[in-house]
Amino acid sequence: MRIDRNQLIYNFIHIIFWCTYVVTWSYTAVYLEHYEYSNTVVGMVTGMGAIISVLLQPLLASFVKKSRRLTTRKIIIYLKLAAIVFSIGMCLEPVGKWTVALLFMILATIDVTIPAMLSTLAMEYVNSGNTMNYGVARGVGSVAYAAFSFILGYILKQVDIKWLALLYAVLSLFVIIFCVFLKDPLEHRENVSQLTSGKGRHDQMGIMKKYPFLIYFLLGTVMLFMGHNMINMFLVRVIEKAGGASENLGMALAIAAILELPVMALFNKLVKRIKISKLLIFSATCFLAKCLLTFLSGNLATIYLAQVLQIGAFGLFTPASVYFINTAMDREDSSIGQALLGAFSLGLGGALGNVFGGIVIEHNGVQGMLLWTIILAGMGLFFIAKCVTRYCFHKVDFVS
Repeated sequence: MRIDRNQLIYNFIHIIFWCTYVVTWSYTAVYLEHYEYSNTVVGMVTGMGAIISVLLQPLLASFVKKSRRLTTRKIIIYLKLAAIVFSIGMCLEPVGKWTVALLFMILATIDVTIPAMLSTLAMEYVNSGNTMNYGVARGVGSVAYAAFSFILGYILKQVDIKWLALLYAVLSLFVIIFCVFLKDPLEHRENVSQLTSGKGRHDQMGIMKKYPFLIYFLLGTVMLFMGHNMINMFLVRVIEKAGGASENLGMALAIAAILELPVMALFNKLVKRIKISKLLIFSATCFLAKCLLTFLSGNLATIYLAQVLQIGAFGLFTPASVYFINTAMDREDSSIGQALLGAFSLGLGGALGNVFGGIVIEHNGVQGMLLWTIILAGMGLFFIAKCVTRYCFHKVDFVS
């Protein structure tokens, strides 16, 4: 069986990128705790990074859409080059406490911006008639995330945590190398020609009016990812409350990430059998169930069991949301749609989740924070259901 060259390279980009993501997001609390930051400050640092990405992602997507030379692939390269510079800056001595916080915030901004670009890149290949399986690439990325999370938990027991920044720089360099060898899809040239001919000129507000269901989808996504990020960012606190340590954090993250692979890899087949609307609602329900079980957990076994629900929550929602945007919106609007999805999920959802989670855990403890994740996931399920209803009416109106 012949393996497509671009698919193989794209898979490796995901594998290495999600290893860098482990450093900037999954081990944020562990890293910044070394500099004696409070939970509130930890949430503020990553939250500000995510907020900046909310503004950055649609802006970059617009630049790519209008430029003849700037492509999604090149933007990823430039962002990772900047990441290397700032991560090396974190390694320099002496570096002040607040300088580290600022540099870490920049790295968080970059890494929360790139996933939407990776999904956009895959959809550009698909829309231009090339073979590209986003689910497989995202799935192997999750496995890499799982393995690296697990290994890193043990590594940090042996070495100084400051080595994380240097490791991040090396991994980012490999992301750049693989991006250099990846060819740009033809889709970019088609987008430029559409703009030249006067097509596809929709700003973000215009897109909201054109697709009335989109606002409900983005609101639901924000709510789901707020709860998701609150658990992920402060999972170490949940584990410590249950009597665990950093190596148990690695195990919990690994369980969730490994289980994402099957559903992501098989998503192309799954969506042919089950309507995307049902998949989205089922996934939102799994988010709610995971939050509820984590709230009820009193030991490590129950925490691990809650992580199993990741297969239907984040594992299913990630490819389903990308697929939904790509099919529900016209091709000339899809890149902006993917950017908005990234901005509202890992971006705004991450920002609000991290900041709010840090404040709540500081004042109401771990259980108080987990209670809020249940409320947010319930609201997310409501808005996703509302989106599905509006989308069905939109399709009928469009066809008629």
